[in-house]
Amino acid sequence: MKTKVIIALVAPLLFFSGLIVGKHNPHNIDNGKILGLNHVGLRVANFDKALDFYQNDLGFPMIYKFDNEQGNPIFAYVQINKSTFIELLPASDEHPEGIDHFGLETHNNEAVVRDFHSLGMDCTESTVSPFTRVNIAHAIDPNGIYFEIIEATEGSDLKRVMDNWRE
Repeated sequence: MKTKVIIALVAPLLFFSGLIVGKHNPHNIDNGKILGLNHVGLRVANFDKALDFYQNDLGFPMIYKFDNEQGNPIFAYVQINKSTFIELLPASDEHPEGIDHFGLETHNNEAVVRDFHSLGMDCTESTVSPFTRVNIAHAIDPNGIYFEIIEATEGSDLKRVMDNWRE
């Protein structure tokens, strides 16, 4: 039942990302472009159980996992296809179980950030992730929904994984 609920919640995210991509000017590739939905971040109550489900029951390979200094998980990515992932994050009182965010993959993250700022959106500047070395920025849409924009740059773990995908 939970899987059906998650799928029902993810479907609108896929639709939303399609709308953004469809409305983004494809002639601005040098200025920045949204390429598509890259990942959905899920907060889970039992991290190990969730990771086991996505890896072993659904067969999605874990591409990376990061733990804090105490050995507790920070997040893990499992790969669905070449450029689509599920990010698993532990749930907490501050971050309850459920869909946490989604991530849009970009070409030229800095330009997309500028575009978002020109739209009056709340969006951080693009920085390099200390974990995966992607360019990442954090944004809030007009309805208050948090999402990430990421660019899988040369040398990033995400680009390496996507480039090595074998169907």
